[in-house]
Amino acid sequence: MKILFIYNKRAGKKFETSIVNQIKELLPQSYDFYFVDIRKFESFDTTTFLTLVAIGGDGTVNTVAKRCNNQNCTLGIIPKGSGDGLARFLGIPRHVHKAMDTILYGSKINIDTAQISDTFFINVAGAGFEADVAHRFGTKGVRGLIGYTRAVFDLFGTKNEHEVTLTIDGKKSSLPFFSLTIANGAQWGNNFEIASAADIQDGMLDIAIMRKPKWYQFISLISFLRTKKQENNSLFTFYKASALEIENSGKKWHIDGEPVMLKDKNKVLLHSKSLNVIIPK
Repeated sequence: MKILFIYNKRAGKKFETSIVNQIKELLPQSYDFYFVDIRKFESFDTTTFLTLVAIGGDGTVNTVAKRCNNQNCTLGIIPKGSGDGLARFLGIPRHVHKAMDTILYGSKINIDTAQISDTFFINVAGAGFEADVAHRFGTKGVRGLIGYTRAVFDLFGTKNEHEVTLTIDGKKSSLPFFSLTIANGAQWGNNFEIASAADIQDGMLDIAIMRKPKWYQFISLISFLRTKKQENNSLFTFYKASALEIENSGKKWHIDGEPVMLKDKNKVLLHSKSLNVIIPK
């Protein structure tokens, strides 16, 4: 088997350079394998590889998954990011040895992918406050959950609700939002689940519209995001759709945790079971 491992030295709090040697020691001699840095990946010819393995966080996984999706090859994941939302959702272990067991002996499934306008995503895309956090995250050099928490508290008091317009199955509705998530997988990362009912093989996206919480609601909000429940309440309204149009969301978005600038009006499409990925048995 011919495998390419794509690593991101900037993933997570601190990339462990020894991980490359650990992986080499765990690979059977019969495997033909190569390693490439994510910054050289765009120009790297991957047409002869059957499996591409992303070593990093959700942003790295997004980049590698897009190539797998275009070339009809299999995606593997060794989680080494700040949140690792997709890997956690798929049950892929964050320990290198166990993640490699998944690569070598796991099961292959076909999962959905999505796009917002022409931008590919695999786990979650978002606008509003969560996009603001993604754009701020890491600018002070602090990664991981601490970096996210700092960005949240730096920005929370400065951001307000706006009105967003959704068109789902031809029905247009406008409602106030503070943060908007389009979820293919269930969670942002660090086991915070924004759409616990999400099924990455059901041909549907879960849309979560969050109102701005009061300071005293923070504890209940965190609890809700940890409870694996998905239900409409005073802070959240949920929808399901395989395609939708979003207007007045603002131009700041995050795509699988990475900050991007998009149009203020975007079409979202889901591609059912378009990507082959390795998960634990």
